[in-house]
Amino acid sequence: MPNLIRHLFGYLPVNLVAAIVQFGTVFAYTRLLDADEYGRYALALSTMHLLHTFTLTWVEAAGYRFNGEANANGTLPVHYRTTMVLSTFSIMPAFLALGIVWFMVANAPEFQSILPWLLVLMPVSVIANIAQQNHKASQRIKRYSMVEMGRVAGGFILGTLLAAFSGLGAAAPLVGITIAYAIAGLSEGIWLFRHSQNAPVHRENAKRYLAYGLPIAAALVLDLILSASDRFLIAFFIDEAAVGAYAAGYGVADKTTLMICAWAAMAGSPLLMAAYEQHGKEETEKAARGMAQSILLIALPAAVGIAIVAGPLSEVMIGEDLREQARKIIPWIAAAGFFNGLLIHYFSEAFQLARKTAQRAILMLIPALANIGLNIVLLPRIGLMGAVYATVACYVMGVVLLAVFGRKHVRLPIPVMDLAKILAACIAMAGAVQIVPAIGGLVELALKAGTGGLVYALCVVSLNAAGARSMAGKILTRIRSRNQDEQIV
Repeated sequence: MPNLIRHLFGYLPVNLVAAIVQFGTVFAYTRLLDADEYGRYALALSTMHLLHTFTLTWVEAAGYRFNGEANANGTLPVHYRTTMVLSTFSIMPAFLALGIVWFMVANAPEFQSILPWLLVLMPVSVIANIAQQNHKASQRIKRYSMVEMGRVAGGFILGTLLAAFSGLGAAAPLVGITIAYAIAGLSEGIWLFRHSQNAPVHRENAKRYLAYGLPIAAALVLDLILSASDRFLIAFFIDEAAVGAYAAGYGVADKTTLMICAWAAMAGSPLLMAAYEQHGKEETEKAARGMAQSILLIALPAAVGIAIVAGPLSEVMIGEDLREQARKIIPWIAAAGFFNGLLIHYFSEAFQLARKTAQRAILMLIPALANIGLNIVLLPRIGLMGAVYATVACYVMGVVLLAVFGRKHVRLPIPVMDLAKILAACIAMAGAVQIVPAIGGLVELALKAGTGGLVYALCVVSLNAAGARSMAGKILTRIRSRNQDEQIV
């Protein structure tokens, strides 16, 4: 637990920046772009994520998973060079897939104007991502955080300026992201080259990386189909403005909750992998329990909190054209984000540690296909909420499947008592928030968020949920120690 707490605080700045950018993205782009433009931007972003995951993510995943083995064997330069060469070959099918998309949207010039930027974005992002995965696996927290903060904040700032002044429309945010990611790709590409200089490509490792990474890519593509296919179906059955409202609600609710889960995973996943590789079953379960506790402790109240302040949150964050529809879906999407976080950042770990990634991909076929089927049935009948209900149901299905089958490989415990205490604290938080008067706008949001956060913190500390009391004591001790050191100096 001390290492987990240290990692949580180490990754806190980068996650704060990511959260600010996530909220800022919704706030700025739903105002600077009209509803149709925001919908096209969301579709383009989903297309990019789908193509990147399908063709490039497998190399990034292998770079992370085999870093510890290479470090133990003293072959990190070979590992870096092998992943770099593999990424170069993987760019070719990425470009081919993008070319196919280009011809598919030949009658939609507003989409074609966006695609050239994706042509640049994908290769520069994969280079930086490979370096970032290795930084994370090697617990180089400071470098990882600096690179990530630079490209995330830089992309948002540039994209906002371009959206405001350039007239690029839906392409503006992607142009900003491309420029920022190109700078990160250059710096991290130089880093990888220097640390792999004169090292050979290991062909046997390349085969192992391929065998490990491709099923992960397939599973993640299915995850994306689960989370993004509904946007394309909404565009088909309704219109692009409805996609914009759906994406705005997603940006506020799902992405925020998922980001918090990712923060806990950043801190806990390297420790879990180290325990699995270097120690036995007991240490692995201990590391997994700590990771689960941290996810529940910070992600569950975030999802509940977003749901209960959906009204003032949408009023403050989302442009008027998209606000009303987004407000209705935010509570449901917050729940979907929590289950999505458990699926990707906790229960998937069992398959990745045991290198059973093909089985995970097969399992994810079930909720992915179910989501498409439910959307086709529900969207024409009940509109946008049909996509929302389908998403929540299929994420729950995915969590159950991975939790049940993953236990056969690596036992990832569910801390039931801690979960019960955290739920009790969330209920108390929701009750306290309901007392705050509905005065509207930023004032209401601030009062409700502050009240809810304070009540939740008091409850989890008093109940010692997930070791919150012990954690608070250690933090206070560290702060007092620093203050005493400063007074002595």
